[in-house]
Amino acid sequence: MKEGGRQRLWRVVKLMLVDAFIIVVCAYAALLTKFAPNIDKEELLALNRYLPAIVLVYIVSFSFFRMYRVIWRYSDALALIRQCLAVVVGFGMTFVANIIMEHAINSRPLSGNFLIILCSFIITGIGAFRLCLKMFKRETGETGFIPELRRVMIVGAGDAGSHIIEMFSLSREGMGQVVCLVDDDPAKQGLIVNNVKVSGTSEDIPALAEKHYVTDIIIAIPTLSEERSAQLSEICLKTGCFVRTLDKIKTLESE
Repeated sequence: MKEGGRQRLWRVVKLMLVDAFIIVVCAYAALLTKFAPNIDKEELLALNRYLPAIVLVYIVSFSFFRMYRVIWRYSDALALIRQCLAVVVGFGMTFVANIIMEHAINSRPLSGNFLIILCSFIITGIGAFRLCLKMFKRETGETGFIPELRRVMIVGAGDAGSHIIEMFSLSREGMGQVVCLVDDDPAKQGLIVNNVKVSGTSEDIPALAEKHYVTDIIIAIPTLSEERSAQLSEICLKTGCFVRTLDKIKTLESE
């Protein structure tokens, strides 16, 4: 697995572990809210029995809504709405599964009111965590960097990409800074183009965008087919960055 792939995988695993922890905390908080001070042993045993399945259901729902592909530093209100929708879908799945288990096995089910309280707690807990993550990433990040100018990734280490880097470096209007290059040509990996290193391929775009605090991505490959251009645009848009294609580059100097 490439370095970019390992970074993405580790990032997803960390988010899943934190989400699982939040769900567990919310579950016991919901139990206290619903049944305290009369929590008996059977209620606690029922929660302990179903808790791993509850965590799994919510994590699967988050994955289905692609919440682990979002770079929260660049997220907007729509991403938080999707997160809430993912929690509601997770609640629906646990509610239906609870009814099925109630009739399938002879064991005490979870209270429907408890599941509703749990859903509201998870929405609050996960939403608060994502909001704090967004604020922390935007303001500090791991290196204390606070973005001021546009930080640009160029997709395509050819003549067009080289020209764009030169255009940025000669700009006197604070256009921004080109921080990394991406190209799918294996022969270009690690090369330096106008003092900017080719740091990976199109597969590494999400990881590189997060690593270098990229705000803008420019696809500078004039020979791309429409199908491949659409594929690259989709990859770039998922980072949350502002994406430009070659035919829009001419507008940079006038902005």
